[in-house]
Amino acid sequence: MRLPELEERTGINRYTWNNLKNPSRNREIKESEILAIAELFPQYRWWLLTGEVMPELGQTSPAYDEAHSEMPSSSTE
Repeated sequence: MRLPELEERTGINRYTWNNLKNPSRNREIKESEILAIAELFPQYRWWLLTGEVMPELGQTSPAYDEAHSEMPSSSTE
């Protein structure tokens, strides 16, 4: 997702998001920013808070989703 869309969907300025993704800025994320992302991506809430996934409860991470989207389908035809 590009920064202008993130700004539109969260109401948080795109320059704030840009500063957060740039490690050289050394800026801590605010609670309101975490909540905005959790609202936008509810399937990542647990991962955002703990770093863990619980796929059985629908709580995953972007890396988990990507890895599982590349797995061959197990459907029988």
